[in-house]
Amino acid sequence: MKVLLICSAGMSTSLLVQNMLKFADPGDVVDALPFGELEAKITEYDVVLLGPQIRFKLKDVEKVAAEHGKPTDVIDMRAYGMMDGKTVIDQARKLLA
Repeated sequence: MKVLLICSAGMSTSLLVQNMLKFADPGDVVDALPFGELEAKITEYDVVLLGPQIRFKLKDVEKVAAEHGKPTDVIDMRAYGMMDGKTVIDQARKLLA
């Protein structure tokens, strides 16, 4: 599974990426990128999760993701705030199920 986290700058989410990788399966990929790189990189991923701080961009992300058949959702604010990698990796798995 390849998970793309989209946030405003790609930096605040890096800690969450590390926490998600603790619960990921071997071979899983989790990356964080700024919103501006979404269209160029989306084909490399299976699922897109949007940081709650830019949830206002959800419609834009959904439009791009739909064009590529990629499921997308906003990361739960509580899970994001607690940097709960298990909850967020589980969210990505559910989107792919």
